[in-house]
Amino acid sequence: MAQISPAAVRKQVAAGKTDPVYLLTGEDDIEKSALAHEFEELVEEGLRAFNVERIHAADLTSGDKIAAAVSSIVTAVRTLPMMAPCRVVIVFQADGLLVPKRESEAATRALDALETLLKNPEAQTTLVLVAGT
Repeated sequence: MAQISPAAVRKQVAAGKTDPVYLLTGEDDIEKSALAHEFEELVEEGLRAFNVERIHAADLTSGDKIAAAVSSIVTAVRTLPMMAPCRVVIVFQADGLLVPKRESEAATRALDALETLLKNPEAQTTLVLVAGT
């Protein structure tokens, strides 16, 4: 995975040529959030209700909650765009998915499903994971 600057990401978004997966990290939560929302520009404003999905992955304190969150993300990413060339799925507070606090069989299965999604992303969907440092 290549590391690029926020300016380079903005350039990709403006050109409409994005990668299938982004991980936004850093200490400035306002900057990360603003950059994440810029991905919404990939979808025409009138079609965003159908093609832009925002998921908040906070409070993932159990394996079952991690499994439910990953299931929601996978479903959102695998959903085909509606009347638009692409979809955007933004996952805020993704730290709990990337570095889970609890180990369990359900969490392990969920993280395996997330890993499969990251290794084999959808070409028509841009997944944006927003995490801490």
